[in-house]
Amino acid sequence: MRLLLVCSQPKNPAVQPGAFQKSHDSAWADRFLKHLRNSRDLCTGCGEECAHCRDWRVSDFSGDLAGVIRFPSILPELLDDPEEYLPSELPPHDVLVAIEIHEELLIELPRLSAQAGGKAMIVPQEAPHWVSRWAAGKLREACRRAGLEIVLPKPFCNLATGSGPTLDAFIEHFRLGRPVVEIETVDGQALKITARISAPCGNSHFIAHSLQGFPLNENLQFEVCRFWHSYPCTASMKQDSELGDTILHKGGQIHMETFCGAAGMPFGKIVGCTPTVKS
Repeated sequence: MRLLLVCSQPKNPAVQPGAFQKSHDSAWADRFLKHLRNSRDLCTGCGEECAHCRDWRVSDFSGDLAGVIRFPSILPELLDDPEEYLPSELPPHDVLVAIEIHEELLIELPRLSAQAGGKAMIVPQEAPHWVSRWAAGKLREACRRAGLEIVLPKPFCNLATGSGPTLDAFIEHFRLGRPVVEIETVDGQALKITARISAPCGNSHFIAHSLQGFPLNENLQFEVCRFWHSYPCTASMKQDSELGDTILHKGGQIHMETFCGAAGMPFGKIVGCTPTVKS
């Protein structure tokens, strides 16, 4: 399966957007790329005690990247001619992942993707401002016309199966999306934890490694939350009107449900890092 990533160029801290301009960041896209390439400098959660557990937990998918296309990090709020910034054609690919780019460029991508043989688009939302409701509606309509499967997971680790055969194949091939965890136990302790499907940032693998040896009791929720914060999750802490919560909290709840559910332990809604166990 061939994946094409479309994102922004890295920000230059010395250059700020002017009047009627918008700024876009590449930080999350770069983090995603590091996970796909299994870069050793992605995870620093264990500090000097790092055992490089990603070496055997994560595959290197560099060979499955069809390319990385980057748009300018600072663009006008309204584009007179989006075609000016778009390539004439995209490299052949199966799935296009677009991360934090100008909305007017975003809604032009389905047409170009279909022309390049694309079958699906994934547009993650790690912050409320990444994709407006207007742009989401336009994007879905453009994908429908182009015959592409489309999903806009909020956050990226909420990408679940069931949105189309190509998207399901993407999750299975890259082992990315809503986490799926297996736990082997001995005497009530976690002997081995494996994230069969990981959050696209790699946080699930870090939690799985960190929880090995811990007792599976009422404190598990607290430990999951603690390690999830230690990685850390990079979703936004701004309130999202659609979720009625922050996207970061949504990511934490997904991991809480995944790990506690795999252990057969109760879990509750995140309140800071205080365990709130359901009766």
